[in-house]
Amino acid sequence: MTPLPLLKVMNFTHLKGGRPLFKDLSFELTPGQAIVLMGPNGSGKTTLLRCLAGVPDTYPEIIKAPGLKQSYVGHLNALKGSLNVRQNLLRQTKAPLKQLTKTLEGRELFFLLDRDLRTLSAGQRRQVALARLPLCRAKLWLVDEPTTHLDAIATTHFWASLEAHLTTGGIAVLSSHTPIPLTQAKVVTLHG
Repeated sequence: MTPLPLLKVMNFTHLKGGRPLFKDLSFELTPGQAIVLMGPNGSGKTTLLRCLAGVPDTYPEIIKAPGLKQSYVGHLNALKGSLNVRQNLLRQTKAPLKQLTKTLEGRELFFLLDRDLRTLSAGQRRQVALARLPLCRAKLWLVDEPTTHLDAIATTHFWASLEAHLTTGGIAVLSSHTPIPLTQAKVVTLHG
């Protein structure tokens, strides 16, 4: 029996400046699947992710399974510089401290727990933002350029985390300028 899609996009057209940024776009994701949005700068990858996240509006062409929980990580990470890592993650995920600690230890980030976000490097801030994904327990991960600012070790941690998410029935849509190491991912190329 084929599983029902958790996310379905049907003939979605989005205009920017009066011209179609993408036209008649259709795809669906069942548990364990991912889509990678590829294309040059300005082709609509970030816009599509924001539309899927429901920012700013909800579109009738985007159908989500009832009760589908999602987590979105955009370019700006959505973290507060005046808070430390622990405060940011507890505030955004409502995860138990024990789970938060375990997640950061697994990503070799535990030493950052009490550091103010504004004192972290761009790569460390990105890692903290990405740590939100498994902590939120969302079925749908929407991630814009996940490996931006990451070193090789952090990149490996992210891909392992995504693989684990997909293995447990999660789905993901992410954008990338470079090929990604996910064999089960479908590629959707946007041309702008």
